[in-house]
Amino acid sequence: MGAGGSKLNGFFSIRGSRHKRIRVVAPLTPKGYFPVCVGLGNKYKRFMIHTTMLGDADLLELLCISAEEYGFSNPGVLKIPYDVKRFEEVLRMKNKHQTLRIMIA
Repeated sequence: MGAGGSKLNGFFSIRGSRHKRIRVVAPLTPKGYFPVCVGLGNKYKRFMIHTTMLGDADLLELLCISAEEYGFSNPGVLKIPYDVKRFEEVLRMKNKHQTLRIMIA
């Protein structure tokens, strides 16, 4: 193990403490993608969108709606206030005509 100890010590640490400390690690975003949460109210679904999709007119319209709703200084993952099922339908329709670079996380 060496001087640094186990890699798990960073995740589960009980040294000098009476309580277990668990560090939650957020899923990594693949290179060339950015995370987006789509949904209304408290129900969101996370998508990974490739940066080449930033030129898509429909996505740009949704990003404008997001900017109007949340502003440009929204902390955390970009949220788009749009119905998840409709967003997935738009993705399916676009997928028939071109290769989309979107992953559902």
